[in-house]
Amino acid sequence: MRYGLISNFRRSWSRVGKRTVIDSQQSFKNRYLFSAVSPLTGTSFHLSGIDGFDTLAAHTFLLELKKGHQDKLVVLVWDNAPCHRPKVHREIPGLIILFLPPYSPELNPTERFFEELRKATANQIFKTIEEQETIIETKLNTLANDTEGMKQLLGYEWIRRQSEVVN
Repeated sequence: MRYGLISNFRRSWSRVGKRTVIDSQQSFKNRYLFSAVSPLTGTSFHLSGIDGFDTLAAHTFLLELKKGHQDKLVVLVWDNAPCHRPKVHREIPGLIILFLPPYSPELNPTERFFEELRKATANQIFKTIEEQETIIETKLNTLANDTEGMKQLLGYEWIRRQSEVVN
């Protein structure tokens, strides 16, 4: 997920007959959050504050993810972002990467997770990206610590049904 100092507008409440005025900011400084979420267990892994969205950043994320699961086979379902495709990622021992069909964000539970994070910074102006990261990390920790809530948010019915067939 990319986040930055450009305005993030969401719906807001206002008095009947009054128009809500929300400040706008057009700064293009941004950073990235890499996340892996398990819709079946509600557990997650995150690396935030990454300056680029490239092959090196993605590979670093995968290596750190795998470190936390050294004795397990990790199956990662990823979208088709260019930095996700290089062969070097698929050479990590104990990691299997499956790719979603192109243009199918509705199949990716992580998108719902990112949407919840974006709500935390909506309709606000931040002086620094570090100020914004503090808000994002607070919301990130709240979501990550609530595994039951994460299972409810991310555990699409079709994912649960298919996992029962595999087990």
